[in-house]
Amino acid sequence: MPSRRALLAGLAAGGASGLAGCATGGGGSTFSPGRDADTEWPLPGRGPRATNYAPDGVAPRTPPTERWRAETGRAVGRPVVAGDTVFVPAEDGLHALRLRDGEERWHASIAPYGVAVADGVAYATSREEPAAYAFEAGSGERRWRVETAADFGAGPLPAPSGDAVVVGDTDGRVAALAPRTGETRWRFRAFTGVYSLAARDDRVYVGTTGGEAYELHVVEPEDGTVRGVPLWRRKLPGTVRALSAAREGVYAATFGGGLFRLATGAAAGRTVWHARDAPTVTDALVHAGGLVVGVGPDGVAAVDAATGRGRWRTTTDRAAPASPPAAAGDTLYAGVGGSLRAYALGGGVGVGPYRVDVERWRRSLPVRSVVVADGALVVASDDLDGSPGVAVLE
Repeated sequence: MPSRRALLAGLAAGGASGLAGCATGGGGSTFSPGRDADTEWPLPGRGPRATNYAPDGVAPRTPPTERWRAETGRAVGRPVVAGDTVFVPAEDGLHALRLRDGEERWHASIAPYGVAVADGVAYATSREEPAAYAFEAGSGERRWRVETAADFGAGPLPAPSGDAVVVGDTDGRVAALAPRTGETRWRFRAFTGVYSLAARDDRVYVGTTGGEAYELHVVEPEDGTVRGVPLWRRKLPGTVRALSAAREGVYAATFGGGLFRLATGAAAGRTVWHARDAPTVTDALVHAGGLVVGVGPDGVAAVDAATGRGRWRTTTDRAAPASPPAAAGDTLYAGVGGSLRAYALGGGVGVGPYRVDVERWRRSLPVRSVVVADGALVVASDDLDGSPGVAVLE
């Protein structure tokens, strides 16, 4: 498994430019198929910036075949992939499955909500008990368990610096835990429960159930302590369901209130643009090149990252369940209305929002979540021939 610093350096570079294998021009974006068949997805948003995009990742552009499937409990968070292992937070515990064939490597009998892997350690937060965990990723041996005052509504976020794991609970407490011991390095208290997290460099972004967005600056004064200092707080119209951090600002998707690009640093959270008719997304945004893409019950919408203007959109005949999206190379993947669907990330052929050939393929499969890894799609489903589990499609 590559070192966390080496992996996140690559992820950060991809998140900053978003255009490896991609060119823009004439107000549109053209994306190229990926070349890297060894893609990993170690965090729920792939990297700490939560772009949900592997710029050079290989993934199925035509209808895929099944590599394997494995029964687990119903997934309660997004699977992640690090090295040769798929980690699945499920109702019956945390599963570690071999990526090649689905064989179970180990299983932890906890009640996980989210999982993330960094430097050979799998971190998990729990929704049904006030605790966070760290396990050796290879063996499942528990490194530490930390009790907290409340349970969790967001997955853990290993910080870009590598010296902390950020967690946020349903009472609004944000804490940075030491990776080796679980000891608290710094704390911050939001007004309402934490729902989404993202990070860039020494900044941590927090979204809450009450519609607040925060930018925290992680500083280390001369006395050797570490602090998460709030730079700004912004009230938005609805639960902040997803965040994606970029150098030019932070993108925030709200429940029923549209999509925002907020300025960072000295601009103190001001609105750069507001896409009011963006879909209510399901827990993730894709930030790919010049696009920000959201998937929700009413379809898929891509907006211009610089201006917030609509670039392309698909709609469903009626409101339908949707999964968090993932993207690799030139293709976007999401579960919509009982099917796994692949879309041309650049929006197919056409001018403005009027497009054809946006959808590349679909497969009848109820999807709870999907990520890209190892040239394939890792899909958590509530119904694999009647049982919940995970399938790998290639």
